[in-house]
Amino acid sequence: MEPLGFYVRQRPRIAAAIAFGSLTAAVTHFAWVPDARMRGAAPALTIAAGVVHALAGAVTGPRLVDRTRTQTSLQAWLLGAGTSLLAVVLLAPLFAAWVSVTNAGPTSPFSFLVLAILIGLFSFLAAGWALLLVSAGIGWGLYSVAGSNADA
Repeated sequence: MEPLGFYVRQRPRIAAAIAFGSLTAAVTHFAWVPDARMRGAAPALTIAAGVVHALAGAVTGPRLVDRTRTQTSLQAWLLGAGTSLLAVVLLAPLFAAWVSVTNAGPTSPFSFLVLAILIGLFSFLAAGWALLLVSAGIGWGLYSVAGSNADA
């Protein structure tokens, strides 16, 4: 565990991006009905969920492993959950743009904003809550691994 903890402390953005991106992509992939996993837009949405979680993880990774800024496991858990919420905020406008391009486009910037908000809300209700729980666990796990033998 010590070499992994050392790597996480030395490269927190990369470690968090890999952890959040790969695990949330795997959870998203297996959340689909087996017949739908590799059909239609499902693979693109799975990859998009993994990529935005990786980006969000790269943003929050340094704070997650910094013991002066994140002092307890509960704070790490909440920061992991916040990482998932940040990913939803990143994904919603991109998904709204994709919907607008492939279907009837928005008639005004306000309608695009409303579409992005509704997409963010309903994506959270559909599977985002599960990704939030997974991300909270990832945050706690990275915090724990980074703290193992931190003085060594």
